[in-house]
Parts: sequence; C-alpha cells; structure tokens
Amino acid sequence: MAFDQEKMVSLMREILQEDYLTLAVKAYSLEEDLSRGECLMRFQLAQREENPVEVEGQGVGTIDALFNGLRQHLANDYPSLSSIAFSQFAIQGLLNSKDARESTKAWAEATVGIVNSEGREFVFQARQPSVSRAGIEATVKAAEYFVNSERTYVRLHEILEHYRGEGRTDLVEKYTDLMTQVVQNTSYSEVVERIRAQLKS
Repeated sequence: MAFDQEKMVSLMREILQEDYLTLAVKAYSLEEDLSRGECLMRFQLAQREENPVEVEGQGVGTIDALFNGLRQHLANDYPSLSSIAFSQFAIQGLLNSKDARESTKAWAEATVGIVNSEGREFVFQARQPSVSRAGIEATVKAAEYFVNSERTYVRLHEILEHYRGEGRTDLVEKYTDLMTQVVQNTSYSEVVERIRAQLKS
C-alpha cells in the first residue's frame, strides 16, 4: 500500500489535537557569498502563536540554509530530525499566458524533498506570489511534518503503555498498529532511548 502523507497528517492532527505544533517563518535576512557558494540565513521562527525566536542556518543556498537552521534549532527537542536529510528543491513559475506583461508577477510553486533514514522521500509543496516565500513555506511544512510525527509517536507510546497497564489488549493492538504507521516517517531510536531513560528516573 502506497504511503499517503496527507492521511498521515490527518492521523497526527487526530492524535495530537490542540497539541499539533505549527511552525512559521515571520521574517528573514540573507547573506550569500556567490564566489564561495555559501549562504547564511537568519530568520524569525514562531511555534504556534508564540513570540518568534531568532534562528541561524548555513548552506549552499537559501533553502539549504533554512532547512539546516530549522533542523539544528529543533533537533534538541526532536532528535528524530537528525535522521532526515534535504534531498531536492525545485521551483516552477506559474506564468499567466493571457498577459505576458504580467509574467514577473506570476505565482511560484516550490517543491522540497526530504529523505528519511530508510531512503523514503517525502515531498512538500507550496504556492506563493514570490519564489522565496514559496520555498520557505514548503521547507517549513517539511519541518512541521517531522516534528509532529515525533510528537505523535511519543503520544501513541504513552497511550499504548496506559492501555497495557489496564490490560486492554484490543486497544493495545489498535495503538500498536498506529505506531507502526508513524514509524514509516523516520527513525525514532533516540526518541525511544529518551523515553526509556525517563521511565527509569
């Protein structure tokens, strides 16, 4: 059965409900050394509606720098992000064929690819009136997806342990199956170790 990212997002929202974490870049600045092929991006990252925090990332271009900054900033709280990697970025201008004079105002569609530890690629897209905004939104969508995937895995583990304690084998089977689906997103080996350490303490 083909993996369906949209169904996975629906599952994550269903499990997390109000704890589903939204991410947004509010503003950014960019320094790019074209001769060296190096890019430094500073951006304001907001989680839910909280005050934005300043984040910095470096890469070979804007999107690479943004992705690296997001991953480095969030990986301490969400260690599974360390097991994913940026795989592709593409941009397409959606030109208005009716009026060539308006071509510079055309919308752009960005596609960002992320590959997990098993080699599975996840694709995220965004459509915006500017190239940079479309690329940023697609990249943030990717980070948001994997952050909430880990949050869902942890929540399912908590629910599973609760029903195991109550001897509810029917619900244990249900939530074990859900965890198996979430595991398709990426590796949670470090997350599991954290959970075990918390249970021992």
